Amino acid sequence: MAAGGLNAVLRDYARFGLLYMNEGRNYRGEQLVPAQWVHDSVTPDQPYLMPGRKDALGKIPFGYGYQWWIPVEPEGDFCAVGIYGQFIYVNPAKHVVIAKTSAYPNYNIDGQKVKDESMYVFQAIANAL
Repeated sequence: MAAGGLNAVLRDYARFGLLYMNEGRNYRGEQLVPAQWVHDSVTPDQPYLMPGRKDALGKIPFGYGYQWWIPVEPEGDFCAVGIYGQFIYVNPAKHVVIAKTSAYPNYNIDGQKVKDESMYVFQAIANAL
């Protein structure tokens, strides 16, 4: 069990994203995580976990898998989000992984805005490539 405190460098986050982009295979093609687990972890399986539904406040939140967030307008992409602005964005269709580290001090105040803006930028980069 873990609650946080993962110590990794940006390259490690990107490698983790690549592992998921490659359906659980590392850069050598070795299967490290079962492909079915990867698929299940980024596929919401309950209506309340689906992206694009309205919540009780009328907001349209991200979907959610096993620690992965699925954007409101998914393109097969998904994102891991850490407190204070760390992200691992994965878009398998475009073969794009974006890792971002940050120490944004107001994340507890306007973190959803930062998450929305970051996802928009990540998707724009992936679509421009």
